[in-house]
Amino acid sequence: MTEILETPATGFDDPVQQSQQAFRALLDAMARPGRVVTVETETGHPDGLSPALAAALLTLADLDTPVWLGPGFDTDAVRTWLRFHSGAPLAAKPDQAAFAVLDAAQMPALETFSFGTDESPERGATLLVQVQSLGGPSLMTWRGPGIKDSISMSFCGLDQSLWRQRAALSIEFPRGVDLYLGCGRDLVALPRSTAISFEGA
Repeated sequence: MTEILETPATGFDDPVQQSQQAFRALLDAMARPGRVVTVETETGHPDGLSPALAAALLTLADLDTPVWLGPGFDTDAVRTWLRFHSGAPLAAKPDQAAFAVLDAAQMPALETFSFGTDESPERGATLLVQVQSLGGPSLMTWRGPGIKDSISMSFCGLDQSLWRQRAALSIEFPRGVDLYLGCGRDLVALPRSTAISFEGA
């Protein structure tokens, strides 16, 4: 019996040009934590994966960067699409991943990912987290490079316990994880250099 292989969803039509455009948006978001950046770059994406995070994956992942697909994204469609368009290997465990694709509703503890080492902090993972909304009441304060004084932020669709885990990681800097929170075509970045405090705390 002949196996029928699923055709992967499309990716970038012009990989060089479009990945450069997406990379500029990703850099802008990381340089200005808390600022909502719209990824205008057109890209195909498997069902369930937002355009912003799809563009981020196709821009950042390559043959040398293992990707861990969290619950909700570890599907045949996403695996086939990622392999076909980026060639990135799939990590068997979260702590082996350079990048992780995650659903905000099914987030594992941050300590399951690599924080890098004192000698090589750049080996800390980058988490691409899909959220339902980037809005909501301001419940946190972010401070750090790229932020003038401070900025008030909502929980952006993540559970408060996750934010408290992330706040506790500040003492590990320069080790840690970087986050992109994506909703539709929009995303917000949270580099490991940003410190977090909570209202009333």
